[in-house]
Parts: sequence; C-alpha cells; structure tokens
Amino acid sequence: MALTKLQDGGSNLSSAVASMRLLLNATISSEVAEYDISSTYINSTYDTYRLICHLIPATDNVDMYMYVFVGGTRQTGSIYASEVNPTDGGSVFNNNGTTYWRINRYGIGNASGEGYGGVLDFFNMNSTSLPAMFVGVSNGFGTAADHQGASTTGSLLVANRADAVNGLRLSFSSGNVSSGTVKLYGIKE
Repeated sequence: MALTKLQDGGSNLSSAVASMRLLLNATISSEVAEYDISSTYINSTYDTYRLICHLIPATDNVDMYMYVFVGGTRQTGSIYASEVNPTDGGSVFNNNGTTYWRINRYGIGNASGEGYGGVLDFFNMNSTSLPAMFVGVSNGFGTAADHQGASTTGSLLVANRADAVNGLRLSFSSGNVSSGTVKLYGIKE
C-alpha cells in the first residue's frame, strides 16, 4: 500500500511508502473459548498492525472483548481504557482502568448473519514512552438482526506505557467464539 503525504502546506508532494504485510489469515471453524494472536505475529518486527476480523459468538447478546499479552502473559490487571461511540447517536460507552478493552457498543447476536466485524489499527506496540493504542470501526448485527456501527478506540493506561505488547486475545463477554475469520497485517513505514 503506497501512501502519499503533503509537506510544506501542500506545495511539495513527497512519497512516503508504507507497506502492509499479511502476517495471519485464519479461519475459526469450530468453537473456541477465545482466539489468541501470539508473538509469532505480534513482535518487535512491527510497531503498527491492522486487524480485520469477523467473529460469531456462540451465545446471544454478548460484547466483544480484547486483551493484550506482555512478555507472553495475558494482562489481567485494570490497565485498559476504551471508548465506543455508536453511529446511531446513542450513548457512548467508555471505561478507564478495567480488565479488558470493550470493542462494541450494543449486544452482539449469534443467529445466522449476525456477529461482530471490525477493522482495528494498533500502534505504539513496542514503544517504551507511549502506551499501546488502537483506533477502528466496529460493525455487525445485534440480537434482533439490527445493524450496529461504532467508532472504537482504546489504550493501555499511561502507567503501562513501557509494556511492549506481543499478543492479543479476542473473546466474548460470555460463551465461546463459534466461528469467524481473522487477518492481521504488519505495517512498516
């Protein structure tokens, strides 16, 4: 993927090339409690990643959660901050200092055609001065086949800025991941 940026107020164009490399392309075809993306894929090679996923919960009316691994260990402390702003104008969900990142705003359905879909960009994954963060969109269908969309952001707390992230866990607030697809890209600038 080639990106072009403007410099000097737009009078000069220079080419800044960023490349996206597909690191993981997985299909979840049988139920799992959670889906982990290990340090095989998230490591010091890249500081920026793009995650594209579509997951179907085994249980109806659940939320999408995400966790980080640091040093190969899933972080369970109250180190996560996230905010989800629904596109329907409903109330914003936010938390600061909980034990997970919440990615969606309303309950996710598990009937045919329902589920969670998202594109999330992660950055500062190896920084020792800024916390790991993500920004993205959440899309899918709720428990009554109602469409849901939201912008979603998250960060580790500032106190955790030196934590180099080397893995992610995707799961639902209750029940298993029934099926889905997960793609992860590394972005090199």
